Amino acid sequence: MLNRSVRWMRAGSCAALACMFLLFAYANPSNGLALAEEYKVGEYRLQTGDVIGFAVIGYPEMQKRAVIDQSGVIVLPVLGPLTVLGKTIEDVRKEVIEGLKPKSLPQRSADGTETWTGFYPDQIVVDIEEYRPVYIDGDIASPGTQAFRPGMTVRQAVAAGGGYQLGRGELQNPEMTAADLGGRLHILRIKYQESEIKAARIEAQLSGARAIEVPDTERDPSLEPRRDEALQQEGKHLEAVYADQEKERASIKLATTKAAERMGYLKEQQKADQAGAAADAAELDRLKKLFEKGLIQITRVNDAQRAVLLSATRALQTNAEIARLERDQGDLQRSLDKLIDQSRIDLLADMQAERAAMTQMRAEMDSLTKQIAYVMQMRSDLVGEGDRITIGVTRSTDGQAATTEVTEDTLLAPGDTITITLEVPPGAVAN
Repeated sequence: MLNRSVRWMRAGSCAALACMFLLFAYANPSNGLALAEEYKVGEYRLQTGDVIGFAVIGYPEMQKRAVIDQSGVIVLPVLGPLTVLGKTIEDVRKEVIEGLKPKSLPQRSADGTETWTGFYPDQIVVDIEEYRPVYIDGDIASPGTQAFRPGMTVRQAVAAGGGYQLGRGELQNPEMTAADLGGRLHILRIKYQESEIKAARIEAQLSGARAIEVPDTERDPSLEPRRDEALQQEGKHLEAVYADQEKERASIKLATTKAAERMGYLKEQQKADQAGAAADAAELDRLKKLFEKGLIQITRVNDAQRAVLLSATRALQTNAEIARLERDQGDLQRSLDKLIDQSRIDLLADMQAERAAMTQMRAEMDSLTKQIAYVMQMRSDLVGEGDRITIGVTRSTDGQAATTEVTEDTLLAPGDTITITLEVPPGAVAN
């Protein structure tokens, strides 16, 4: 009986499973249609984990891939944080265009002058670069996450996952498989711990704290050495960032102080130039009157005219220097403001990316934990005739998760979880 079951499994399992699934699919045609009708690409509501692509034509430095974090927020250049959870991509595009209308960017011309230009709607590109992945587990060859594409069906997800595979029939050594899964889970836990500490360091930077405060959660003793090492590294990173910021601020403040001193000197010079110009003009008038009376020669009048012209030129140069210095002072102040604002925007973007990575790692750890529990329950049972394939899709709508039994042709939506179950009827398992 055992040998016959093994031969049947190797020679005819694929054909038998395919035939039985077709019978099951025709018996349940409505479930796939129900889910397919619920999902429309144009009406898709953005959720945590989706990646938004942002660009401004003509400004490559504005290009950004923004991951929606757990609070439904993305961080975009110039605009900063933007709540997009539950909105369509068209809604977000309109909101970004409206938000950028009053904004402008500096643009330097060939002669070195700087002008500020606004944004035009046709320049702004906002689109979905990457959807939340689809998760697939159960009796599948390669459980895990798969990149979602519009129009993706359960059949395509199963094919990408290596096809159906009943673990009890295919698994030769449950202990070795569990050890492999356990190793992958351990590595994920290390990475998650490092991400958690990195997120705590970013929180410290955002609040201006000098120490990293990691949430006090239940710890795995085996991870303590790596935890201490990660804390030490992130602590050094925090110190280096603060030191660099202090140097940058000190440099800008020193330049601002020197500019202020130079401005004071120029103001005094301006007063002196104005007084000198007035004196020269008065002297010229006096000499003209004396010349008209025939008391002096014309050469003295000419000398006085040259003195007036020289005084006016000197005053003009001083005024030009004052105007240039005022522009430099404005640039220094904008640099100081940008240093603070841009640093915060960058930190918010880093925090968003880190939280999204932590969310994905938690999902992967949960999946591995379930796989390990599943494998440890297996023994050497082999699949027999009469198996039935059950496919369930769990979808979250308005915060409520619901599982529906579907067919292979059911259209998927971002974030769906597919669960494959190959049921073995009583009496069909060879022991």
